[in-house]
Amino acid sequence: MLKSIVRSYIGYTILTKVTRAYIRMLFATINIERYIDQKSDAIITSGEPFLVIFWHNRLGLIPSSWPRGKPLAMLHSSHSDGRMISEAMSDFITLPIEGSTRRKPMNALRGMLRALKKGYPVAITPDGPRGPRMRCQPGVIEVARYTGIPVLPFTCSLRPCIQIASWDRFLFPLPFTNGVVMIGAPIHLTKEDNREQARLLVEGILTNVTNAADHYLGMEPTAPDPPQQGVST
Repeated sequence: MLKSIVRSYIGYTILTKVTRAYIRMLFATINIERYIDQKSDAIITSGEPFLVIFWHNRLGLIPSSWPRGKPLAMLHSSHSDGRMISEAMSDFITLPIEGSTRRKPMNALRGMLRALKKGYPVAITPDGPRGPRMRCQPGVIEVARYTGIPVLPFTCSLRPCIQIASWDRFLFPLPFTNGVVMIGAPIHLTKEDNREQARLLVEGILTNVTNAADHYLGMEPTAPDPPQQGVST
């Protein structure tokens, strides 16, 4: 039903405006604590490009947790729902990148490389847009290996919030709540790194950072989907 609403012009416009207003209210009312690794903090403040990764179920928490005024480019799907989310987050996303690491990988790759070349940090959900939940797909690994740009594992948790029974167990943020942002140590990959080993490394680090944020607020961490089979190295 939601997709049919988004596909209509009136529904798309109304839903975008309502979502944007809700995001602004969240930013104004949520109290966020931040714990950022020193090396990652130095990268963020340097103005140099980097990749920031977070699991797809945290997507709704990003606008209230990413430092306002800090530039951010973000990959989103070319579908109407992806464009709607991108427009609704326009106060926080400086440069939207249309594409998918699965359906339109070359478009996504070119868009990310252009943004990185301009000096933007680029945000990616490694398990998006369709999962498996909290299992890293090859796209972010290839970009990191090809460019040598550091990868910053990012997460945010809020309490209370509503967890939706979607494929990713999406966390829906509520106003007037307390939250925590955690950014782990930067991950550096090179072309010489084994793809599968790098994928598992990134996946494990991001899950550990995410679980740490949930535990900090006394929340039960979301369980990943079963491990993927047959991923090439």
